[in-house]
Amino acid sequence: MLPYLFGWSLQGLQPSRGWFSWLGYNLDDSCVYLSWMRQASDGSFFQRNLFTTDPQTGRQFNLFFFALGSLARWTGLPLLLVYHASRILLGAAFLRAVWWLLEMLVRDSRARLAAFLLVCFSAGLGWLPRLWQPLGNAGPTDIWQPEAVTFLSLYLNPLFVVSLLLMVGVIGWMLVAERTRQARYALTAGLCGLLLGNIHTYDIITLMAVWGGYLAAKSAAERRLDAGAWGRALTAGGLSAISSGYVFYLVRTEEVFARRVAVETLSPAPTMYLLGFGLLVPLAVYGAIRGRSENREAAAVLEPSARLFLIVWAVMNLAVAYLPVPFQRKMIMGLHLPLAILAGAGLALLLSRIRQRRGRALALAAVTLLCSLTNLRALLRDAESFQVNRAQSQIQRPYLYAGEAKALDWLRRNASPGAPIQPLPWIVLTPNRQVGLMDTTLAALAPGWTGRPVNAGHWGETPSFGETMGRWRDFLLPNATDELRRQLLRQTGVRYLIFSQRRPETADEMTTRLLLAPFREGLPAYLRPVPEASSEDAEVLEVLLPSGGGSTG
Repeated sequence: MLPYLFGWSLQGLQPSRGWFSWLGYNLDDSCVYLSWMRQASDGSFFQRNLFTTDPQTGRQFNLFFFALGSLARWTGLPLLLVYHASRILLGAAFLRAVWWLLEMLVRDSRARLAAFLLVCFSAGLGWLPRLWQPLGNAGPTDIWQPEAVTFLSLYLNPLFVVSLLLMVGVIGWMLVAERTRQARYALTAGLCGLLLGNIHTYDIITLMAVWGGYLAAKSAAERRLDAGAWGRALTAGGLSAISSGYVFYLVRTEEVFARRVAVETLSPAPTMYLLGFGLLVPLAVYGAIRGRSENREAAAVLEPSARLFLIVWAVMNLAVAYLPVPFQRKMIMGLHLPLAILAGAGLALLLSRIRQRRGRALALAAVTLLCSLTNLRALLRDAESFQVNRAQSQIQRPYLYAGEAKALDWLRRNASPGAPIQPLPWIVLTPNRQVGLMDTTLAALAPGWTGRPVNAGHWGETPSFGETMGRWRDFLLPNATDELRRQLLRQTGVRYLIFSQRRPETADEMTTRLLLAPFREGLPAYLRPVPEASSEDAEVLEVLLPSGGGSTG
């Protein structure tokens, strides 16, 4: 919470810091989850994609965010408070579950502690100066892909935390089922999978590959087929398939949802994952290789079946991230766990050569700190982002002007349920006289704040985001014809616009004079300013044209 608390301390110091979002890295994705919570807090079980006005059937639901939104409705707590509280409480539950898993997999108490510390704090080599660059997929994954690293998942996103918790639940209960040979534990694992398939479906693919690969490797090693083990796997997999199958049904029947799934989030080159896990990789390899040793020291750390399972888990988790599907990199989540556990075993074996207990403790602390440097830099990066009021996307701000917050509050109270709204983007005139997008913060925050849909607001949730938001950029231009503006408003069904690029500091002199002033001074008659919702920071404009459809209400 430290970076968030630092960001909160800056609220109100300048007009541009009138309201703090309490959101750090991947701010725009958090806005999606808040929109799901908002719909649940308004009493809806099913959720719509509020980042588009395209027609939808509205049959999607997410039990986790429905629960969080319902909690906000019952208690009256702000969505952001529920969001962060769930992240912290579920984080504690997840870490307890990790310790439970370690108790099953790691025999030696020192190796267990080392593994736990690495699960909690480790990342990769992204902290190195030449690697710590805004390179996107061309950089180490610990810089830009939070779900690849346990610490960043705990720090940023309750969706990742609950998904990791359920992944550990599936794996842990399946291990208990194998050791006891009792189907009731496989049933418990299946119930975890049933929830996971609804909440974060990608992980079911990962778990099926991991457990299927483990049983296949175990059968090969033992040269026999364990029908009971495969039967228990089918029990858990069958339950998981119910919720996952429903999501697949939505992909086949809901065009908006299908287009969202089809947005490419591809895995980077394998070297970026290797750099993203850094020292964990050689330590994990050492732990796996030494685990083959027949000597008493190695056997006291990992038993053969645990070693085999962890190796298969790591290999299959990485392999599924390169399946020929558009959402590859989303399936890397979970790989950090087996790598950290194997690395903990390897580290414990290395540290056993140090005779003094204090020396071992200091060495363990030093290695843990070295492995955590990227995470520390990530915390500092968010603190720096709060200071300059710019999210990593470069087109969102963690703070709003007070008048922008007032405009959203007014729309929350007064806009008809389901009525589309559209905060207009901030624009800039480049030196070569091109008009570029500068800021889309309000469009990202509006669905979760107001519960009303926008026509364009999120890079992935909005179909053809660049083109769709580009139409609203063109809407602002002096050469936009009246017919173009009318047509866009009718097609999208937008009933209110928010124009918030009003302060002098939001645009340079040329952009203001050539682009913004003509729009402000020449509002068409069908855009009526709403004085009670407007301020020097933002102006709310009511659309007086008859709606031409497109509403998701």
